[in-house]
Amino acid sequence: MLNYVEFYNMWFVNHYDFVEEGVKVMEIIEARIEHFDKVYELICELEQASMNRQALYQVYTDNLSNKDIYYLLVVCGSEVIGFASLHIQRLLHHASSIGELQEIIICDSKRGLGIGNMLFNHIKKVAAEQGCSELEVCCSQKRKESHKFYLKNDMKNSHYKFTMVI
Repeated sequence: MLNYVEFYNMWFVNHYDFVEEGVKVMEIIEARIEHFDKVYELICELEQASMNRQALYQVYTDNLSNKDIYYLLVVCGSEVIGFASLHIQRLLHHASSIGELQEIIICDSKRGLGIGNMLFNHIKKVAAEQGCSELEVCCSQKRKESHKFYLKNDMKNSHYKFTMVI
């Protein structure tokens, strides 16, 4: 089996499913209900906090049936190593559909190997296929490494996001 660096060096050629000797080594799949436990772990890792499991489960199951929300997983063998969610919105001020990347995370032990870039590029492809004119992402100001990731992937830091608890 190839290591992740070898995989990264070859994934451009083989798209998003990598096959070695007839066996898929790594692939991006749509998340299903049975993936919730791993998605929950990854979201807690992203937020660096334990989340309300029951509330997260309710949102997860509701969103799985929403045609404008895409939950995608990176799977290596039987191990889920990454997650991303893309929300498609039709916004008046854009007069078009916009894709918003709500979450993207690669498990800590697999970061820095190009897997996040692969998942990000797949998200861009899905957004384009759904007719989106732009891809947006909101990112906490404390996530400096994430900011570098988005800038490296040709995103522009052009907006502010204001929030309040209600």
